[in-house]
Amino acid sequence: MRFDVNNILLVLNIIAWIVTFAKYQKKKLYFDAGSIIIFSFLLYSISSLFLFNDPFWSSEAKFKQLHLFPFIYLYLMLMLAAWPVTRLRKLKIIEIQKPTNLLFNTISIILIVCSLALLPEILPKIVSGLIRIVFDSAAGLDIYNDTMHYSNIKNIHDGKISNLPSIIAGLLSDLGILMFFYYLTLKKRNRFITIGLLIACIIPILDNIAMSQRGPVLDRVVTVIISYFALRKFIPRNINNVIKKTGIIFVVAITIPIVAITTSRFDRVGSGGAASSLLFYSGQQNLFFNNYGLDNGGLRYGDRTFPLFKRMLGFDNVPRNFVERRAKYPHLKINDGSFIGFVGDFTLDFGPFVAPLIFIFFTFFIVRHTRVRNGKMLFHQLILVYFVMCICIQGGMKLFSFADLSNLRIITIFIAYIAFRFDYEQIKRRRLMNHYVATHKLS
Repeated sequence: MRFDVNNILLVLNIIAWIVTFAKYQKKKLYFDAGSIIIFSFLLYSISSLFLFNDPFWSSEAKFKQLHLFPFIYLYLMLMLAAWPVTRLRKLKIIEIQKPTNLLFNTISIILIVCSLALLPEILPKIVSGLIRIVFDSAAGLDIYNDTMHYSNIKNIHDGKISNLPSIIAGLLSDLGILMFFYYLTLKKRNRFITIGLLIACIIPILDNIAMSQRGPVLDRVVTVIISYFALRKFIPRNINNVIKKTGIIFVVAITIPIVAITTSRFDRVGSGGAASSLLFYSGQQNLFFNNYGLDNGGLRYGDRTFPLFKRMLGFDNVPRNFVERRAKYPHLKINDGSFIGFVGDFTLDFGPFVAPLIFIFFTFFIVRHTRVRNGKMLFHQLILVYFVMCICIQGGMKLFSFADLSNLRIITIFIAYIAFRFDYEQIKRRRLMNHYVATHKLS
């Protein structure tokens, strides 16, 4: 490791996240969702230091001279984005409002039915894919190439609804993980819904492993982790113990095929090896943001972060996929083929001045609508905070995970927020009416 300005800046970046994490944990002796987010940023900063000094990537001249201001900018933007989550520790939440069984169970059953409907199609693929990956050293790369080839063909013909259960399950995937862990906090639970939501959470992970896709697997796993840590203090101790034991077993079980995939795809001549690939995967976002996040030779004007909303507003020439987008912006120094983090996605789309305004507006919108009274958080408020958790934990290392057609997942989240808010208003109205009737009867 060279003792130069670049490494000094990378070490200072690590120290900043160590101090932030230590201050956050000072009054908390346990991990919560905010802890997970800040700790993930710390891990990525450490990976960036080792990546910058990795012999293979240094010889590739992948990264340029680093500067202080982009690190400061990125740190402030990440802390601003995570604020709706990190502020929860000061709110002393002791209870989460229970929505009506009708609405909660209806959404749960829709997700469960759609997930179970996919099993006959994907279960054989999962079994055969996992067997190939574990027992054939070249299978991971072969399956990945086949998956990417199919993905490119699909992108050319996208816009067609070919598998409605798969689409619905995908749109509800984030919400389903939250609902599963929230359901575990309840005293009375239906076994079918409990098991069904668990299956709905696990299927996407196994399916993506079988397709040799590490990114989507990572998204689902970190979302499961942060959902658990967000709600674990409300989950009964006996269930917590079961989750910890089964969680460790599950993580170990999926680590085996993930290691096999990584070895197959990257442990070969000319790739730098599996270890270098892991460093590149987990550490590139800080370095690419420092080099290009504030000056990429042009903007994409929301064509990655909000293309669906742009088309809904009537904008023309909006790319429908990454192939069209890269063709539209060939002059940019870096595109979405590299990780630059969710903050970088917004600065590449809107520039270093407009992106903070978007973050400020969004953050204060979330904070304003998640005010906690008497230690009680409402379920629709939890959905908004959970949305922020997903953005931070899924996009801290890679890109904005709700981009492109995943704009539909944003719409799904806010429809759920509105539905559960209306549900709460109806509960409150009925209680006020019952109180009014009871009071007048006594009088």
